Amino acid sequence: MQEINEELENDRSVLEWMLGQYVRAKRRKKQLEVRLLEINAERDSPIGGQGYDPLPRSGGNNEGAAGILMKLADIEDRIYEQKAKADKSMVNVATILNFLPEESMEREICELRHLDGHEWGEIAEGIPMSKSQCHRIHKAAMYELLEFNYVKELVTENRESYEYYIEKKEEARYRRENQARENAGK
Repeated sequence: MQEINEELENDRSVLEWMLGQYVRAKRRKKQLEVRLLEINAERDSPIGGQGYDPLPRSGGNNEGAAGILMKLADIEDRIYEQKAKADKSMVNVATILNFLPEESMEREICELRHLDGHEWGEIAEGIPMSKSQCHRIHKAAMYELLEFNYVKELVTENRESYEYYIEKKEEARYRRENQARENAGK
């Protein structure tokens, strides 16, 4: 029995991660757009940054106009790819959430969380109910969604990607903790 519950909890974790992909994709797209604005500002700034000097200089890492244009093109391509990824994720999330009854509290909370990207405090305030009630309803919605074969198949298909994501997240946490210990020892 505990093995079944553990498997169900793992499936719920994978499902929550899958549902979070849209918000993560939107956030990444926004980061790329900010970077593009910064590069555009760099491109539009005066040559050399401190005034015009017509004499050629050697050395340094000034990339020039061609380098900046290449950066711009690369980032614009990545923004386009990220937008496509966000659009695909949004469709996937909406498709999954369509399994919940349309006017249900479960669906409303899941849409606020996974489509609109609201934090738990914002959701609780908007509903209105406590954060713990929102969490409980959200968790119940995850279990309800896992009763559908389509959702279970998606979870199975995405399990390996989720495990890779968790592994990389743990590695990053471990590096941060080690760095903090090293810095504290100095």
